[in-house]
Amino acid sequence: MSARRRFLNTAALVLIVAVASALGGESRFGDEHAAAAAPNASPGKLCVGSGSGCYATIQAAADAAHDGNTITVEPGTFAGGITIDVSIRLVGAGAGRTVISGGGPVLTIGEFGASDEPTVSIDGVTITGGVTRSSPESTPFTGQEGVFAAGGGVEIPPNADFSGGARVTITNSVISGNRVAPTDTVPGDVQCPSGDPCPFAFAGGGGIDSWGTLTLANTRVSNNRVGSASGLSAVTSDADGGAITSFIGPLTISGSTIDGNEASATGPNGRFAEGGGIAATGGSVTLSDSSLTDNTALLEASLPNSVEQLANGGGLHVAGDVSKATIANTTIAGNSVSMTNSVGDAEAFAGGLLVDLGIDFTMSNSVVSGNSVSSRTLAGSSGDAEGDSGAGALLGTISNSRFTANSVRATSAAGNAAAFAGALIDFGSITNSVLDRNQVHASSPTGTAFAAGGAIVVDEPGLTLRNSEVSGNTVDADAASGSAQGGGIFDAAIEDGPPGGPLTLLSSAITGNALSGGPGISLQGGGLYLQGEPLTLRNSEMAHNVPNDCFGC
Repeated sequence: MSARRRFLNTAALVLIVAVASALGGESRFGDEHAAAAAPNASPGKLCVGSGSGCYATIQAAADAAHDGNTITVEPGTFAGGITIDVSIRLVGAGAGRTVISGGGPVLTIGEFGASDEPTVSIDGVTITGGVTRSSPESTPFTGQEGVFAAGGGVEIPPNADFSGGARVTITNSVISGNRVAPTDTVPGDVQCPSGDPCPFAFAGGGGIDSWGTLTLANTRVSNNRVGSASGLSAVTSDADGGAITSFIGPLTISGSTIDGNEASATGPNGRFAEGGGIAATGGSVTLSDSSLTDNTALLEASLPNSVEQLANGGGLHVAGDVSKATIANTTIAGNSVSMTNSVGDAEAFAGGLLVDLGIDFTMSNSVVSGNSVSSRTLAGSSGDAEGDSGAGALLGTISNSRFTANSVRATSAAGNAAAFAGALIDFGSITNSVLDRNQVHASSPTGTAFAAGGAIVVDEPGLTLRNSEVSGNTVDADAASGSAQGGGIFDAAIEDGPPGGPLTLLSSAITGNALSGGPGISLQGGGLYLQGEPLTLRNSEMAHNVPNDCFGC
């Protein structure tokens, strides 16, 4: 397994966007809803509920509405399965009082392949109980219904030329308890051991699937499930975005909570699980004053090494054509990535968030804490286990942030195990930040174990730390042979990857980090492991690391 493959994976999100662009909007789906006879209502305003002059259903009001109208919904529970194709405001009595439930999706905003998509705002509702087994994109993308399923709560389909979709703003709302899973598969583009193509089926966007412009404010997206986690079927090969998939963007989230969502795939079809909370592949991504917590990307695979398979981005995966990603004043905590394999290798990374190469990324005033990566090969598999980036792979500019108590664990039943980057694989700069108490552990009863970078693995073209602290991180290897390197920072090539890059420490400290391992484990660089890369230290300290402060300095 290559340490650099994590930035080059070919999971379904990127491929689907390419297919969509090639289609050019040739297909158009969606039946027109017949407008119900309108009861008396104020001009420009419609109501839903039991009051005088109100519609009995939200769909009836939406069918009667015109651009610019406001639909108010009384307290109560109302049927989902609604399509909105005009520019309106939908206003409930509050998320705890107005519930829209059921359907698949609960709300569809816009029309697949339309030349003009609406602008819709939604306020003060709960969107729940959606079950989506197939999406309008399925037939044009795969040639068959039930193969591509997305948007359990809210679906925002692409427009005619796949340049976007509806412009949707959701405020003061809850999107929870929605599920997505396909019903069928088609032959994929990868050969399975049988000699036939591996089955392909996609599940994504448990809470929201967006091809348009999506803005969330003071909103919670929680406990949505895609793929095997939905309990609907186990045919999914690619599971992405337990809470949200954003294919074209932009995606803007402020003052909101994304928590307890899961994207999972299991054998025999399961190959990818990415973005337990959010998976984004286009436009821009902005998170501010929000929390991304306790989301899960889980892959339980049963395929050999000839088939690409991996799990990543427990909280967030930013990939593909995203131009810019910004995270500020946000907590990313308790997210997890886990992969097991009963036949071949297991590879999992980026417990908190993964930001792919080539994206303009900045993070400020944020906390990334208690995220985890677990990679494990099971009894019967002779494959290797590799895990890394407990907090994440964040390639850009980081300031005034804390990365604490994240962990990576790789365990191989009969092969080799490699675990590294308890907090970050990073290049760019880290300023006024703390990386402490992150953990790395690799173990194998019969193979070798390699563990490195309790806090940071430096990626090319290099890293600068300013006014930052790397302390109390640990690296442990448990095997008959192997090595534990860089209890704080590891700056060297991993496997067949390129070298790490120059490291600069400005008014920073590497203290109290530690390596451990059995008699057959080589311990090198309790604070810093350096191999042939330039090191610049100015007003910086390396002290009290175990067994030594630096190897290769």
